[in-house]
Amino acid sequence: MKKYKNILIFLSLFIFNFLLTYFSVVNNDLIWNYGFSYNFANGLKMYTDYNMVITPLFPTIFGLIMKLLGKNIVVFYLSFAIVPTTIYYLIYKYYKKCLIEVILIASFIISPNYNILCLLFLFILFVLEDKKYNDYIIGIVLGLIFLTKSPTGLLTLASLYYYKDIKKIIKRFIGFLIPNIIYIIYFIINGSLFDYINYAFGSLFDFATKNVRSTFGIIIFIISIVLLLVLFKKYKDIKILYILFFQTMSYPIFNLLHILLSLTPVVFYLVYKIKNPFILKYKKILITFIVCPIVATVLTVTNRNLVPGINLLKGKLIEEKYLIDAKRLYEELDGYDDTYFVIYEAYYNKFLYNYPINKYDLLLDGNMGYNGSKNVIKYFKTLKKGTKFVLYVNHEGGQVPNDIYDFIEKNYNLTKVFDKYAIYEK
Repeated sequence: MKKYKNILIFLSLFIFNFLLTYFSVVNNDLIWNYGFSYNFANGLKMYTDYNMVITPLFPTIFGLIMKLLGKNIVVFYLSFAIVPTTIYYLIYKYYKKCLIEVILIASFIISPNYNILCLLFLFILFVLEDKKYNDYIIGIVLGLIFLTKSPTGLLTLASLYYYKDIKKIIKRFIGFLIPNIIYIIYFIINGSLFDYINYAFGSLFDFATKNVRSTFGIIIFIISIVLLLVLFKKYKDIKILYILFFQTMSYPIFNLLHILLSLTPVVFYLVYKIKNPFILKYKKILITFIVCPIVATVLTVTNRNLVPGINLLKGKLIEEKYLIDAKRLYEELDGYDDTYFVIYEAYYNKFLYNYPINKYDLLLDGNMGYNGSKNVIKYFKTLKKGTKFVLYVNHEGGQVPNDIYDFIEKNYNLTKVFDKYAIYEK
């Protein structure tokens, strides 16, 4: 009977997570994460054929699933729903008293992306540590979290907690190396090792310096660090060290999404240690707030003009503006051949009209490797005459690269301006 109960709970959580994410509004981050996996499913070489700043595990996992089950975005949503479902199920099974609070905060940030996969690995580490599991296995999980998002590699330092047992630390380090060595061999074989190092790590120099930071987010970040240090001094628990290093998840953007993500395990641990009988008695009231993410999703959807997507985005509601903009660009350019988009929506435009992605479709600071803008400009100089470039009329700043805009505007011919776009031709 217990077995069927667990299956029912897992299926209920899966349906909850799928519906919550599927009916949320599509944004650029979602399209990029889907695109990375889609590209891998199509046999493109990561970093060499298309650029991304993240380490390779997320697109590998979901790219392989999409290769087997289909490349439509609905398959991507269905397969990803397993990630938050597993997070909640682990908490239900091992830390039941914290389930309500984690669902409450995490439901606002659950979206198909690599950050949530990192969160899953974090909770797996909690369980492995409490079960005093094999150190090699713990090391492998640490390697996988690094291969999901490189700054989280700092979680490996939490193993210094066992500084009196050097053999234990060495075993974990060996485990950490195993998945990383496998990927290094893979990249050597397909000739992408230099591109992997350049984009996944060299890009971080630009990404860290050219992203907008929230002052409020930085304050929350500092408070979290101080709180965790106080908690560690009191409890001497390795889980606190993992959570402490997990705070790098919010760096360098410090927006609401990343702050809530990094705070999720903090809230988990605070509830995990709460002994106050008054709070324990009335905390079940929080169950009512689990509907908040659902209500927020409904309100977001009803307040935006959403329409069914086409081609690769078929089966998903997207904001109508993306379809309108893509159609206008497609008509004004007479197709997207020999065209480069120096805008945020390049993936949208290509997916909506079934054009293949290349490594110059994410020309944003922090996504172009070390000294990326200089290398892109050098590449542009090799292109044939007649090549077109799509820019914003009013440069919005942010991650859109100023130096590339300046180069194109000074050296190429402005041929057309319409809506928010300017078209230049070499």
